[in-house]
Amino acid sequence: MSCDLLIKNGFIIDGSGNPGFYGDLAVSEGKIIEVATILDYEAERIIDAQGLTVCPGFIDPHVHEELTVLTSGKFEEFLFQGVTTIINGNCGHSITPYSSNNIYEYMAEKGLISREAKERYKLIIPTWTDFSGYIDVTKNKGTNLNMGFLLGHGTLRWSVMGGSKNRKPTREEDAVIVQLLEEGLEQGALGISTGLTYSPSKFAETEELIKLAKVAKKYDGIYTSHIRSYRGILEAVQEVIRIGEAADIRVQVSHLTPNSPAAFEEILIARERGVEIAVDTIPKSSGHFKRWDRVLQFIVSASSKLFDRDRNGSPEAFKTSEGRLKIVNKLRFKDTLLLINTADPQMENRTIEEIAFERRLDVDELILTLLEKDRDKLTFCQGGLNRQDFPGTPYEDNVANNPLVMVGSDRVFGETEDPHAWYELFRQGAFPIFFTLCRQKGVELHEIVRRVTSLPAKQFRLCDRGLLAKGKVADITIIDMDNYGYPSNEEIDYTNPLTMASGVKYTIVNGKVALDNGKIKEIRAGQLLAKYGRLL
Repeated sequence: MSCDLLIKNGFIIDGSGNPGFYGDLAVSEGKIIEVATILDYEAERIIDAQGLTVCPGFIDPHVHEELTVLTSGKFEEFLFQGVTTIINGNCGHSITPYSSNNIYEYMAEKGLISREAKERYKLIIPTWTDFSGYIDVTKNKGTNLNMGFLLGHGTLRWSVMGGSKNRKPTREEDAVIVQLLEEGLEQGALGISTGLTYSPSKFAETEELIKLAKVAKKYDGIYTSHIRSYRGILEAVQEVIRIGEAADIRVQVSHLTPNSPAAFEEILIARERGVEIAVDTIPKSSGHFKRWDRVLQFIVSASSKLFDRDRNGSPEAFKTSEGRLKIVNKLRFKDTLLLINTADPQMENRTIEEIAFERRLDVDELILTLLEKDRDKLTFCQGGLNRQDFPGTPYEDNVANNPLVMVGSDRVFGETEDPHAWYELFRQGAFPIFFTLCRQKGVELHEIVRRVTSLPAKQFRLCDRGLLAKGKVADITIIDMDNYGYPSNEEIDYTNPLTMASGVKYTIVNGKVALDNGKIKEIRAGQLLAKYGRLL
């Protein structure tokens, strides 16, 4: 017998939740053809996995890489964690409806890409006008990862209603939103996402969301939600559960903070009474590192009238007391803002509050002085080295032991051409950090693997992935578990947005080796996924 790839002598954890075993695995034409204790095949390539753990490729259900793939499909930060599949279009932001120019305008207005990137993308990326058109463009570009896509409620609402309107859709607008949602689902989207702390999704009442969830349900889609945390975490999770029950739809609670164990308990209780619900969490995150120009862009996105959507278009905003007050009022975590890349040793890696106190300045005035003029690489860290909501500290028992919890890294959009403009630390190590946090609480390795493989595969209806079994797609990762990790607070270089995880030796995507003994290969073997094993 012959095969394309034979993995020998590995400790195989198949993703089912069953304990692992030592054995071999054979791959041919992108599929697993046999898994057994000992296999005897003639193979084009043999990987000796002695001392290594062989798992299904990990699935990240919460990322924002739908524009990144159009300029770089390399995705090394995921391959180095063992991730083979990512779900995009989260938090209400997506790549439809209407033209690609419409999407670029939305993303730039929300501060998710820079204005420069918006204009550059118009020049270098082929255009699209609907979901299928975007898929065609992405397929032609190629990707190292498998990708699935959600339709963003925020993007739909903004596009149809002419901006972030704080009102209900009219009957006519509502009909168009429904029509566009149905169109995208028919063309292969996995469901609908909401970002209920962002405009315009935050203006939607629960009944509006239930109606759209019922539309998605007709296509066996999923409803995912960045919850209304401003109402209280538990109350916001209860809204998601209510939507799931009212629409009889699968629901996913996005990036839930482990600081609210009662909310995790509520999700488990809902599942036990029949709601098909799961949850993802960010294991650890720093605050957002934003270069001064991106800080201004986020302020503009929150106050477009003040700046007329362009800092340079309204310099008087810095000259009037009203304008200056609005600028600083739109900036979060003012007192704990950390400065890096200052070119001034007296300010480097210190907080705004410390510097202002030392110089006998008001915090707001110091911020305005720093933002008012071009400052080269000056970068603000909003939220500190460790965010309070995702601190990376040991989980409570009912978080660690909750069988519905998966990893959602929620990597920020960023731009491959300008990675220092906006980034955060630790999310590129989300999976090894999650493994460490769960193992600290005594969770068995085979259970952790299940939560990042077959659990998200089932939740998002990726039925041919997430397990190492005959006939399944050969998405596989081979890991040195003793060295699977990510730098700690003391080890991390906070000025480097490109720090990678360690410990993964091989990541195999659709039977092709994309990470080969620690080296990235741009083989572009990733596929674009619809439900039930269908490819786009």
